[in-house]
Amino acid sequence: MGRVLMSGIVPLLKAPVTYNANFADNDWATIIKACHKNQVPETWVVGNQKAMTINGADYVIDIIGKGHDDYADGSGKAPLTFQLHDCYADRKMMNGGNTNSGGWTSCDMRSTHLPAILALMPTEVQNGIQEVNKLTSEGSRSTTISTTADKLFLLSEIEIFGNITYSASGEGTQYAYYKAGNSKVKNYNGSANRWWQRSPYIGNYTSFCAVSNSGLADYISANDVYCISFAFCF
Repeated sequence: MGRVLMSGIVPLLKAPVTYNANFADNDWATIIKACHKNQVPETWVVGNQKAMTINGADYVIDIIGKGHDDYADGSGKAPLTFQLHDCYADRKMMNGGNTNSGGWTSCDMRSTHLPAILALMPTEVQNGIQEVNKLTSEGSRSTTISTTADKLFLLSEIEIFGNITYSASGEGTQYAYYKAGNSKVKNYNGSANRWWQRSPYIGNYTSFCAVSNSGLADYISANDVYCISFAFCF
């Protein structure tokens, strides 16, 4: 017998996203839609860049990973992970109390500074960013790893360098952008400067890890004021 179709039932089809094969030639609305529909083309690759205006200033945004981060809602992998190529205009402390107690989970950078930056990003970008799970030690020399759901986040030591020097183990895996040998040096006002990682320094109770102005693993006191190069996923 022939196949009987039930009337009134229409199969749900995922409409294809119309995009330009060259990543930088797409607007952010198209990039967001492609990520949300999991229709990112193979031609959008790690290392591609595009400008974004945040609070009146233009920033270069890099693709640093493909299929790297897990959506916090359990729906799978974020197709792309993005990061500022250099540093944000405002430098901040990780914790005003000069402590790494509570680690990334409860530090001022995560609870106050990054949400304030998010609120200044283009509205379509704010609405498009999705929370992903990030793994970080709990601070106070603890090796216990906590999972947080983050919209804007800093990278961990291993996500940048592929190994650990000053952090606890278990804070993720290296992003393809850095594994490929791209520079870890980031500029602030045209000059190389230290930039924060989310990793608490495993050797004391007062510091977080950072990247030195020469691109090496480093750590600094939580209440020092240094640069921010945040990441996010759509």
